Amino acid sequence: MTRRRAGCLAGVGVIALSAFLGCASPPPPAPPEPQPGPGAAHIESLRQQGDHWLTRGDRTRAAESYEAARRLAQSLDDGNGLAGTLNAIGRLALSRGDSAQAIASHGRAVALARDVGAADLLLESLTDLGTAEQQAGHHENAERLYQEALPVAQQQGNRSTEATLRNNLGLLRQADGDIEQATQLFRQAMALNQVTGDGASEASNHVNLGMLAEARQAYDAAEQEYERALELDRAAEHRAGIAADLMRLGRVADRRGFPDRGLALFERAYHSYLAQGDRTGAEVAVTGALDCAKRLGRASDIARLEQGRKQLVGPGPAR
Repeated sequence: MTRRRAGCLAGVGVIALSAFLGCASPPPPAPPEPQPGPGAAHIESLRQQGDHWLTRGDRTRAAESYEAARRLAQSLDDGNGLAGTLNAIGRLALSRGDSAQAIASHGRAVALARDVGAADLLLESLTDLGTAEQQAGHHENAERLYQEALPVAQQQGNRSTEATLRNNLGLLRQADGDIEQATQLFRQAMALNQVTGDGASEASNHVNLGMLAEARQAYDAAEQEYERALELDRAAEHRAGIAADLMRLGRVADRRGFPDRGLALFERAYHSYLAQGDRTGAEVAVTGALDCAKRLGRASDIARLEQGRKQLVGPGPAR
């Protein structure tokens, strides 16, 4: 990004000369900021397409869109576009559990953002890199990145990113055993997400509060948090979140001694994961449903679910 040179001296000179000549004309207007060209707009469009597919659980189409955006950004030598696309690629990798690729992609994005001097892009990249480091178990690295990013988010008034940072810092506090501080951070993040109307992110705050409640065996409170998360994920059409919420509700129902309700919820999660092509999630869900069916002694359900699990571990894609 080209830094704008200070124009005040030139402006002052024009005003002084005009006044001396008896003319009160204002200084000439500053040149307009350069507008993004069609290539940059196309990069952004491709990234948005990828985000659309990722939200709906179609990682294959998301990867195709992000890769097209990356190639276009590199062909145009567009540092801003490339950094943003690398962050998108990193988020996709993280959704697949590949934290090493995510760290590499976000690390390159941080370097590019520093190089072009884009503060908003640097904030995004630091946050994403911290998330990848956290998922990899590198908590000290994640803490350092979040602490660098948090004041930047506050200075920019970026409530959405501040909410993400507070939520993730809450997870770090939870890992340290500081449940009180974790709860405060989750609730702070939730309040910010409610202000911005980000339902999908608010859902993650409810999930984290539900997990704290579940850990202390406060199953009623956990169920309420997970049900609210499911409502928000449905409204946002966040398919991966919907399936995971159903799994959590099934687990809580089973732990509360309601295996019939657990069976129904696990099956719904199973079908949701299956429709998204997530064989791993589907296998976990059908296993949970099968365990509930066995506790209920339902022979027909057991046979049906065992057949479903066999199809998942066999060759060929899930349909």
